Amino acid sequence: MGSLEVLDGGLLTTIQDGGRFGYRQYGVPVSGAMDDYAYRLANQLVGNASDLPVLEMTLNGGRYRFNSDAVIAMTGADMHPKINGEDISLNTSLEIKSGDVISFDYCQTGCRSYLAIRGQLDIKEVLGSCSTYLTGKFGGFEGRALREGDVLSWTESEGSSIPERVPEDRFPYYSSKVELRILEGPEWSWLSQHQKEQFLNTEFDVSPDSNRMGIRLKGDSIKPTDHQMVSGPVIPGTIQLPENGRPIIIMKDGQAVGGYPRIAKIADADLWRAGQLWSGVQLTFRKINREEANKLSAFQKNLLYSE
Repeated sequence: MGSLEVLDGGLLTTIQDGGRFGYRQYGVPVSGAMDDYAYRLANQLVGNASDLPVLEMTLNGGRYRFNSDAVIAMTGADMHPKINGEDISLNTSLEIKSGDVISFDYCQTGCRSYLAIRGQLDIKEVLGSCSTYLTGKFGGFEGRALREGDVLSWTESEGSSIPERVPEDRFPYYSSKVELRILEGPEWSWLSQHQKEQFLNTEFDVSPDSNRMGIRLKGDSIKPTDHQMVSGPVIPGTIQLPENGRPIIIMKDGQAVGGYPRIAKIADADLWRAGQLWSGVQLTFRKINREEANKLSAFQKNLLYSE
């Protein structure tokens, strides 16, 4: 059994895994890692199954003292991690000694980092997942963000073979200018040709009001449609157009039903990029068809899990 102590939980650090599925009809969101690509890469680097829980850190990761030896990996946004004050690399497996302190700073691009530990974190599943749902105050570590004094433990595992590093072409890349590929949403046809062109040609700014529930965008307002919207189901990646004309991207902790027109859906292969959006990022959209979206998803899966 291994353990670590939280010396500083950073701005927002929670336990997340692959998500909580099958309960949206009861109003329970999927939750789970916002950047699914970096999350699964972190587990791969330590030889874990791809869906085991990890620490998801937002903007600033804090500090942690290991009370036992461990094998770890960090992926996602670069929070300039250090072990005992010495710089260490992302996207590689590392051996930690008992007593080592790992610390993180603020990231410059992207906003979420992932810390995976070889083995199974001692976190109780709630509705089939270890993911923290902050609004509902359940899952993860006592249904909340980590804070000073918390102790996490894990069961050590032999695991599978551990790659010391992955090829650089598999590293997730984050930028202050992001293009997301989208599919038409159920209410896309409600937009006029002018509204469609405006949406696809606008460079949106990400609002600091964004969170795990939804990403709010700023830019030239798009005139709302004249149709009357009846509430309908939404999923992570759904783009809604509220009455103020500024789109909202539903994310992992978002509601199951929405009352605004669902004008688009982010392609599954790009949803992890949306999970790294934060204030200061300029965002554009490019419409693709379902065949293209399926090819992108298959390519991404092969990229992550190919030898």
